[in-house]
Amino acid sequence: MGSVFEAATTVDGVAPINESGNLVMQGLRPGHVITNDVVEAVVDLRDGTIMLAVHPEHRRRGHGRALLQRLLEEHPNLDVWAFGTLPGAEALARTVGLTPHRTLLRMTRPLSNVTPDDAPVEISPFQPDDADAIVAINEQAFAHHPEQGKLTRTEFDDLRSQPWFSPDGLLVARDGGAPVGFHWTKRHGDGLGEVYVIAVAPGHEGKGIGRALLAAGLQHLADVGDHTAELYVEAAEERVVRMYEAAGFSIAARDTCFGRTA
Repeated sequence: MGSVFEAATTVDGVAPINESGNLVMQGLRPGHVITNDVVEAVVDLRDGTIMLAVHPEHRRRGHGRALLQRLLEEHPNLDVWAFGTLPGAEALARTVGLTPHRTLLRMTRPLSNVTPDDAPVEISPFQPDDADAIVAINEQAFAHHPEQGKLTRTEFDDLRSQPWFSPDGLLVARDGGAPVGFHWTKRHGDGLGEVYVIAVAPGHEGKGIGRALLAAGLQHLADVGDHTAELYVEAAEERVVRMYEAAGFSIAARDTCFGRTA
């Protein structure tokens, strides 16, 4: 994360860039970065989005609007993320003619009262031989999703190279030894863990595998010392939101993706 992004995170309490944007900055995903002492932006060509921040000491002087207008002229089909849907970011998006297209919910729950769930299949940590199966399950389960369904084997390996990755935190459901689902957890530090990705292979839904994977992942995060779990889910996925609410999660924040009207 660059210095302007870091300053904005400190002042706003929410990062103006997501994981995919950070991977663009690392050169692991296609896109480019604009950075100076006043503004910073990432053009994420993999996900088709723009992320932008103005240094808190230079706001309300037109810097963000000028850069965003230029980027939208260069990339008219890209959307713009407003993480936390902060008033200033929301106003900037509307000023340049963008309207909300998607809402992503951040949901949290405490890990002090995690309860186990009987698993209908074996659940065990990730092994290197599981990689191709996990990528295939992810592709099938998230075929409808604009970002998650794009995960390739190369991207999976790139994520495994990140400092936060732990094979013990990637729990795999196995039926007869073959992977049929997984719960990938992520630790952020300071007691915060994440339900990073959870997926069940088509044909294995409705058997309680997803519920068991969720419980196993939350138990893992609690066992390694985290006290809060978070996850991100599309607001439009009402059934999934209700499922997580039933599992003890509640809405903590909203991210908005803005784009041009049709």
